Amino acid sequence: MTTMHNKSYRGLRQYIIIILCVAAAIPLAFIGGGIYYEYRKSMTDKIRSQLTSIVLHHKESIEKYLHETSSAMKVVAQLESFERISQQVVLQAIFQTLQQEYDHAFEDMGVIDHKGDHVIYVGPYDLQNRNYSTSIWFKEAMEKQIFISDVFLGYRQVPHFIIAVRNGEGPDAWILRATINAAKFGYLVENVRLGRSGEAFIINRDGMYQTRARSGGNVMEVVDPKFLEISHFDDVRLWEVDRKGVRLIRAKIWMKDNNWMLIVQQEVDDAFSELFATRNRAIVVFIFGAVMVGIATFCTTELLVKKIEKADQERDLLDEQLIQSQKLASIGEFSAGIAHEINNPLAVIYVETELVQTILKKENVKPVSEIVDIKDSLNEIKIQVNRCKEITHKLLNFARKMDSVLKEVDIHILIDEIVGMRERDASFMNIAILKEYQMDLPLIFSDPSLLRQVILNLINNAIDALANGGKIVIGTRVETIKNTQQKNGRPSDSVVVIFMQDTGVGIPEENLQKIFDPFFTTKPPGKGTGLGLSICHGIIQKLGGNISAASQVGKGTTFTIKLPIEYKKGVI
Repeated sequence: MTTMHNKSYRGLRQYIIIILCVAAAIPLAFIGGGIYYEYRKSMTDKIRSQLTSIVLHHKESIEKYLHETSSAMKVVAQLESFERISQQVVLQAIFQTLQQEYDHAFEDMGVIDHKGDHVIYVGPYDLQNRNYSTSIWFKEAMEKQIFISDVFLGYRQVPHFIIAVRNGEGPDAWILRATINAAKFGYLVENVRLGRSGEAFIINRDGMYQTRARSGGNVMEVVDPKFLEISHFDDVRLWEVDRKGVRLIRAKIWMKDNNWMLIVQQEVDDAFSELFATRNRAIVVFIFGAVMVGIATFCTTELLVKKIEKADQERDLLDEQLIQSQKLASIGEFSAGIAHEINNPLAVIYVETELVQTILKKENVKPVSEIVDIKDSLNEIKIQVNRCKEITHKLLNFARKMDSVLKEVDIHILIDEIVGMRERDASFMNIAILKEYQMDLPLIFSDPSLLRQVILNLINNAIDALANGGKIVIGTRVETIKNTQQKNGRPSDSVVVIFMQDTGVGIPEENLQKIFDPFFTTKPPGKGTGLGLSICHGIIQKLGGNISAASQVGKGTTFTIKLPIEYKKGVI
């Protein structure tokens, strides 16, 4: 079939290739060049705007961080007296509170009097009783109410910076000093998400790094003047620079009273990576355009062929279903005829048996020693006649020649009756029948005789599958069906579910789709006709429900029946 389709659509495929190649080749260069030019201009504006926005936002975040921490210290200094805050317990409590409030941003804390003496200290270093009167930061802190220093080494010989808050004037002045955790502050500054190479760092007016630069530059190192020009300017300044053969695009802005400069930078190749990738793709498209059009055409043609093949397969399937329906109709008529023909002699046999039994009951009948055996034989004949009538009724039901008798049915009572019929035989075969009922299961409006036939057939099949013993679980539940309307003012969105699960040999995947087909059976000749599950399927559909099966070879099979809950009598 594929070869036929290829021949049929060969001309169409060639025509599509020619049209697409001509349509793509002429405007390709003009459109590609124009798009690249406009896109480059747009990308340049976008990158400059993005850098400006990031440096402004980052400046705001850093200044907000410094303002919040210094304001917290200012509040503490205003609320506490020098005598009280000079107590170790009080300062320790304040330090722990601020640590919890600001995510351990404070590394240590101390109180310094107007002479520069470290009166009290909380932290990991031995700084108590040290004198800072000659320190530059102490002099500036005594002049300003709030002072944030640059990064310096100090007594601890570790790069850090401090926030100092002065309270009082003259001899009554004292300073609450705290060291900010350099790692947390550095993370705050360096936490810029800008492509692969984007980064941010701070330098002071002397060109000294206040935070680490990932591209090169440690804290307290001095920046190369050729690498970065330090001069005063307003707002944000953007420019490109070449550093050791790497082109960088930068945005810088002054902050902290023009004492710190915040720089956000990114490699040009990284910033324009999307543009360069687009340019490369455009070149590839221009060179291999014809090939891509050919591939696209081939894929489109193949898709059309597959859709046609699928349509043909669906048509063939419909034809098979139609033939199968015709076969089933013929089988139904044939089965009905046989059933009616068999019922006639069965009725005669039953009547004759009744007559013989009546004669034997008369008093003038000569007694014989075998009279008891004769009566037993007559009873057995009647039992077998009734059994044959049940078989013919099944055939008639398969042919759908019988009308349903609808009434309210208690599923649990019905199942109990059927289980009671087979439970004894099952126990002899080392088979346990378990029940998992949902309490308060609603009554359904259905045909109990047909339901008995279905459940009995399923139990018999399960017992046959458990040749070496096992268990059968029969359960019930109520399921809700979504997106349904109401009927006669009552909800009609629920169904009663009956499931039967065995631990038998299971059904192979290739047979699972055929088990409801008429005359399909895996049993040996003489053990089954293949009508049982087909009849069950027809009965459940007739009752407005559905039946399905799931199975795993070696683990067992589960049959699930879903029946509607009817609130008003009617014909199914």
